Amino acid sequence: MNKLTKRESDIMEVLWKNERDMSANDILQASEGMSIYTIQQVLQRLLAYGFIEVASIGKNKKSLMRLYRPAVSEMLYYSSFMSSKTTSELAVNFIEESEDLEILKQLEDLIKRKEKELKGRGE
Repeated sequence: MNKLTKRESDIMEVLWKNERDMSANDILQASEGMSIYTIQQVLQRLLAYGFIEVASIGKNKKSLMRLYRPAVSEMLYYSSFMSSKTTSELAVNFIEESEDLEILKQLEDLIKRKEKELKGRGE
């Protein structure tokens, strides 16, 4: 996976943190220190890389605008740069430090489902 530049990362952070599809102008309002021109250029690069997608076309007064959403999750992006050992250590640490029984139960259920899946494949 391509490593994002500072500007690309800034825009992806805005998109990851918002639950709704966003226009270039929405991103401008949510970001600091970027011009609309810079945002539009970076959005075109992110589209080409496959990090974002055009969710829909919206209308703003008299003009049409593209609404964007992430095509790559924040977790997938960051985990692509971690070794399996690091990922495993993070998971173990999270479980050891967690005091939320609901989350621990969800993790336990996920592990059981994954075990069944792997046993079903003969691995």
